[in-house]
Amino acid sequence: MIRKTLMFGSLGLGLLACEDTGTTTPTVDETVETVGKGGGKEDAWDSRNNPENMARFVGRSLEYTLSKLPKSGASAQPPWSETYWPTYQDSTNARWLGADELSPLEKYDVVFNGWMIPAGFMDLKPYDANNCSDGFDKEYYTSLGPAARFMSENKGNKAARDLVYRDGSETPVCDEKVTEAVETWFGLCHAWAPASIVEPEPIHPVVRNGVTFYASDIKALLMTVYDSSRSLILGGRCNTKEVERDETGRIKDPACRDTNAGAFHVIMTNFLGIHHMPFLEDRTYDYQVWNQPVESFEVTQLTEITKEKAIELVGLTGTEYTYNKDAKKFAEVFATLTYITEQHASREPSLPVIDRFKRRDNYHYVVELDASGKILGGEWLQGRTVHPSYGVSEQPDFLWISTGPNENSFGRANPHVSYAKVKDLLTESRAVPTMGGGSTTDKVFAREPGLAIPDNDTAGATDELTINETVIGSSVKVQLDVKHTYIGDLKITLTNGTGEDIVLHGNTGGGADDINTLVEVAALEGVDLKGTWTLKAVDNARIDTGKVMRWALIVTP
Repeated sequence: MIRKTLMFGSLGLGLLACEDTGTTTPTVDETVETVGKGGGKEDAWDSRNNPENMARFVGRSLEYTLSKLPKSGASAQPPWSETYWPTYQDSTNARWLGADELSPLEKYDVVFNGWMIPAGFMDLKPYDANNCSDGFDKEYYTSLGPAARFMSENKGNKAARDLVYRDGSETPVCDEKVTEAVETWFGLCHAWAPASIVEPEPIHPVVRNGVTFYASDIKALLMTVYDSSRSLILGGRCNTKEVERDETGRIKDPACRDTNAGAFHVIMTNFLGIHHMPFLEDRTYDYQVWNQPVESFEVTQLTEITKEKAIELVGLTGTEYTYNKDAKKFAEVFATLTYITEQHASREPSLPVIDRFKRRDNYHYVVELDASGKILGGEWLQGRTVHPSYGVSEQPDFLWISTGPNENSFGRANPHVSYAKVKDLLTESRAVPTMGGGSTTDKVFAREPGLAIPDNDTAGATDELTINETVIGSSVKVQLDVKHTYIGDLKITLTNGTGEDIVLHGNTGGGADDINTLVEVAALEGVDLKGTWTLKAVDNARIDTGKVMRWALIVTP
């Protein structure tokens, strides 16, 4: 199977998104079996848009019988959110913490590439696209270390900078040519989306050689290496700006509808509903590309319909359903897909508050079935008919999946950033701080009980932690490291006996293994934590078992 890199992105409707200008379309082995290829159907499943391709790429099987497919499901672990590191802000070389703090790549160069910060370097002014008329110091860019310089010149705002002092001008020239050179939606969403479903999220700051890497610094480095990833796409990219529809409302260009509704339903229900795996999507069918990780779905209405009803819904005339001559049965579907959107760069992880970054699209479509009820294809109804109480979203352009960074990308990703070194930072950021330790000024109170959780027992297991001093924090988090083979069985709470139990994990995550996360507890902000705290873990189902390895209260002054 040929595995190439998928790199796209865009911006629209006020949502953060991105576009990458170096587009490479993945392909698949032409010998892959086609499933449900409809006679005469212009967008029949083939080597480009066959759902089987995505499943085989990640070693999963697919169920095609509509009646056997779940009507809801979610990823065992939701993808994390992050900024798309806009190109106009110089990508992952942006000083997101302010002018006096190094960018993620400047930090990396200091720690791993032996870059010595030149005298007077911090007084040099980088280009600021929001204040072009202020100009910038060219010496800043010539003084950068290798990783930061590569990113700035190849993935950053160099195209705009080159126009600011053009034609030998000593005065900044700020006109449309400068702003058009690097569009505001260009960025690394094509790197964030796969990293967010393959890599766990950084949690704690990590200090190396006196340099502190916060959550977004580490995620920026992950996205730098995921600028090229091992990926497979379902469907082709639509490059049409003005998408035309025929008299029925059906999109004319096959490339803009080749990920048909049947393929979508098969992937959505199997990946999220059966395998509890996230996948990625380009949310819009036109030339813009919005790469988003998909977290969950719900089929809100599914009705078997007659051929005559299907003909009516798709806008055909006559007595024959001509889009797929192999279709013998039909169903009308309303479904809601939940995806993760971007955020601003942050010192803190996003997963404790991931609900803030969830967005939903509502879809309406017909699935085409063979005589036994297996899905053969489908037709999108957006642009054709709209249910009066159901706002219908535009159909997605393509679906995709990734298995990790492509370390043999031949210069596509930054050659001066090592995936192994970034993974080392990530691993350290996820380690539970030891008692009295930690890499920040936070106060850490930790326990490592190795406590077995009784199976299917409402009494659960409890462990106590005593704080003997007055401790009041502006932020309080609970770190959990729990080994368990089905975390959906678990309910984990915290209490000091004077108030209601605080739920840290409430039977979520389905069949995923282990909990290693940081939970922000807003109710404990500004509260004196002196006293005895009890962690309780209850396994309320049979078979799967586990242990509470470590837990900690982390208090930020």
